[in-house]
Amino acid sequence: VRAYALGAFHPKPKRVLMIGLASGSWAQVVAHHPDVEELIVVEINPGYIDAIRSHEQTRSLLDNPKVKIVIDDGRRWLRNNPDERFDAAVTNTTWHFRSHASALLSVEFLELIKSHLKEDGVYLYNTTSSERVQRTGMTVFEHGYRIINNIIVSKSPMKVDWEGLKEELIAYRIDGKPVLDLSIPEHKERFDEIKTLLATYASEEERGYALETRESILKRTEGMELITDDNMGTEWDLRNWTE
Repeated sequence: VRAYALGAFHPKPKRVLMIGLASGSWAQVVAHHPDVEELIVVEINPGYIDAIRSHEQTRSLLDNPKVKIVIDDGRRWLRNNPDERFDAAVTNTTWHFRSHASALLSVEFLELIKSHLKEDGVYLYNTTSSERVQRTGMTVFEHGYRIINNIIVSKSPMKVDWEGLKEELIAYRIDGKPVLDLSIPEHKERFDEIKTLLATYASEEERGYALETRESILKRTEGMELITDDNMGTEWDLRNWTE
């Protein structure tokens, strides 16, 4: 649901930036969003192109006219393209404790992303359940929510548009195949689960998969150090991993 949830927080994400291609699964979802007109994907490892080409589920991504794949370092591309602006940016970030993960989670990187968003632009990224990652994101950006283990943040207030997302999910097609067919009981059940998820806000006692507000996140992470380029965040220290 995470990559599909983009439309619940931005009404028309026409132009999207993705840092990191990897298997191409998230890019395939975002590229087929009914409102997306252009998706620029920046990936440092060209080897993923061959991997995607060998898998039927993502192969069409390489021939999608809406998709532009750039082989480059994400930060370097952002610095070298200072005038590019996007309705949304998306990163399915690796585990926060892995080597070099802080390069995609630090205050400095988030400020760089922020400078490339339009005023109502949003940034959706994976915190891999790290509370320090969540606090850092909610400190750099003025507005945000947690959805499962991702957070979506923005410079401007966001409204959770369930009705809009419902219409999008029904209209969603990947390579011509519907993502949800509500005549199938399993699909209807999953659809209802997503609706409940986006309509339920987390409490201090029970966070779970419910939506959590920026204010709640900042309160429960009070006192935690922000991730910066210099302190390398939670890299190498599994004690900082919150399941």
